[in-house]
Amino acid sequence: MKLVKVIGSITSTIKDETLVGFKLLLVQSLEVDLSPKNDYYVAVDTVGLGEGEIGLIVTGSTAKYTEYTRGKNVDATLVAKVDRVDLE
Repeated sequence: MKLVKVIGSITSTIKDETLVGFKLLLVQSLEVDLSPKNDYYVAVDTVGLGEGEIGLIVTGSTAKYTEYTRGKNVDATLVAKVDRVDLE
């Protein structure tokens, strides 16, 4: 899993039928201290995140293992909202 911040949304009117109905978000990878990395993904949102929120994504073949994305053409899926990160 990767720690990410939602920085925008993607609108696509023409797409593979397996993506119809999915909310696509542009996310930026984060360091553990929540500072941004120069690493971006377009991710399918399965948890209802909005711009500025922090979440966890899974990528690659793992992105297809959620209840909603099984058998779909996805490579990055938002699977959790992060409420806080505690560092000791």
